[in-house]
Amino acid sequence: MGEEVRYWPRIGMKVSRQTADQFLSKLSGGDVGSILDEDLDEFVAVVPVTQHELNAELDILFTNPPIEEEVVFDELNQAILELMTFESNRKQFILDRKSEGMDMDEAKTAYETAKGVLVKKHLPDSGESEEE
Repeated sequence: MGEEVRYWPRIGMKVSRQTADQFLSKLSGGDVGSILDEDLDEFVAVVPVTQHELNAELDILFTNPPIEEEVVFDELNQAILELMTFESNRKQFILDRKSEGMDMDEAKTAYETAKGVLVKKHLPDSGESEEE
């Protein structure tokens, strides 16, 4: 039997408990900062989620039976997942380009170019037209 997987709404994807635990350190604690609230045109404090709160959330998620219905991602979530996957393969992408004969700088530039193409593919039209 494979490892149990649950859909975790906080990150918008299915995770195993092991994968979810790896996200904990990235999601919890850390520096408390502020973000620009564009509606208010001012910086507002960010209240981080604690490790304890996230552990409790995951305990509830993994002690309840899985929801059997298929999770359907909207276009934005699908784009985010595609970009996350691309970024998680950065090292391999660069090593592959090096094995094709590029030097390190060329390989890194090729990665950034490919990432830019992927991001542009998913960005909504900024109002500029290539025809203008």
